[in-house]
Parts: sequence; C-alpha cells; structure tokens
Amino acid sequence: MGQRVSPFIPQYLAIIVNKKDIVPFMQQAYERIGDLDYGFGTFITGPSKTADIEQSLVLGAHGARGLTVFLMN
Repeated sequence: MGQRVSPFIPQYLAIIVNKKDIVPFMQQAYERIGDLDYGFGTFITGPSKTADIEQSLVLGAHGARGLTVFLMN
C-alpha cells in the first residue's frame, strides 16, 4: 500500500506542496491526478469528526487530527 496509507495513519500530518501544483478548481485537480501513472489521489479537507459511538465526539477518526502544509517555490 506504500504511500496510499500515509495520510491516514499519523495523528498530525505535514505535507510539502509545490506552489506550481496548486490549481484553483477541483475539476483541474481531478484531471491532473487522472493523467498520472500512479493511479491514486486523495483530497484532505480537514479532520474528521464523529459522535456515532456512544455519543462521544472524536476528532480525527478517519485521518489526521491536524495538518500543516508547507508551500514551496
């Protein structure tokens, strides 16, 4: 599984993104990852929240609790 699981395992995640790789619309992002041979992409919007189990709020139930993004030139 390699890199596919890495965004979902840590409590706090830091990623490095090249500024030139940022696109203004989701459709452009889908097109960009669709052209890659790797065949995998993920969109992370923030920590998940759930209170399904015993009505206890859990942050980061399905991924990292926090995210830091470093933008590089």
